[in-house]
Amino acid sequence: MKTAALAALTLTLSTAAFAGPGFDCAKASSNVEKMICADQTLSDADSVVSDMYKEVLSTAGNPNHVKQEQRQWLTKVRNACKTPDCLAKAYDMQYNKLQRDRLAGSGAVNPNGSIGH
Repeated sequence: MKTAALAALTLTLSTAAFAGPGFDCAKASSNVEKMICADQTLSDADSVVSDMYKEVLSTAGNPNHVKQEQRQWLTKVRNACKTPDCLAKAYDMQYNKLQRDRLAGSGAVNPNGSIGH
């Protein structure tokens, strides 16, 4: 059983319908992609993180930096996982980071996470 690493995504996942991960499972080639496709919770988490990434990217002042950070997360964090529990934690951490970036980009919070001027 997975840990509570996806706690930040629970409300989002429970209130939305998903079509699957942000990639085509028929073309899944790595062990990580296969783990994601085999687990509905991980598949949903991938979809949520993919959507959040696209939102942050569309409003970013420096989209190349956002792309670089996402690629680094994919290769160094997500793709380094060997277990579903590791993937759940990786998605939870990336969702939280992207959420902070989204809020900072909208002006709702400062880039350091504080509120106010």
